[in-house]
Amino acid sequence: MTIASELLRLFEPNFRVLILDNEVTLDAFVTDPPLPWVRLVSKQDTYRAADGYPTVLTMAEADREEMNWDKVSNIAMSTDLQELSDGVDLIAFGNNAAQGFPLANDLPAALRSRGVIIYGRSLPERPAYEQIGYSQFCTRTDLLSVIEVKAVAAGRPASLAFINTIEHNDQNYHVPWNG
Repeated sequence: MTIASELLRLFEPNFRVLILDNEVTLDAFVTDPPLPWVRLVSKQDTYRAADGYPTVLTMAEADREEMNWDKVSNIAMSTDLQELSDGVDLIAFGNNAAQGFPLANDLPAALRSRGVIIYGRSLPERPAYEQIGYSQFCTRTDLLSVIEVKAVAAGRPASLAFINTIEHNDQNYHVPWNG
């Protein structure tokens, strides 16, 4: 099973958006009414829905998600990105100080027109992304507007799938864990 087949299984009638970013950014993707969403986690060398998903992405859910310390498998992400197909309508890559560039580069060139590079305040790496074929760029806070326009144009309601691309754990994340 691939990311695309998992998203087709979960959100077949929807406009499916895959977001690869840092879990602490989830609040940027909260809207009213909340969108259906799924957190994908690495399982057996591919990404699958985590237990208890899909659900809807509320601010309370986004806050709780900040403490989900998913294992990150760049190899599995890279492999799954190379196998994306029509199961994903839009792929958003969080730049995260250029940490998203290798993943964006792993997406097949034929699918890069579906890609959008998201960032916090600035994107000094934009020329590098443009050089490999990306033409859509926006701040994280503007991504929901981009999704809305594209979902309306497609005539399908939007749904979100999220993969955490930065591994936090008790060795590098210094907020007390309250379990």
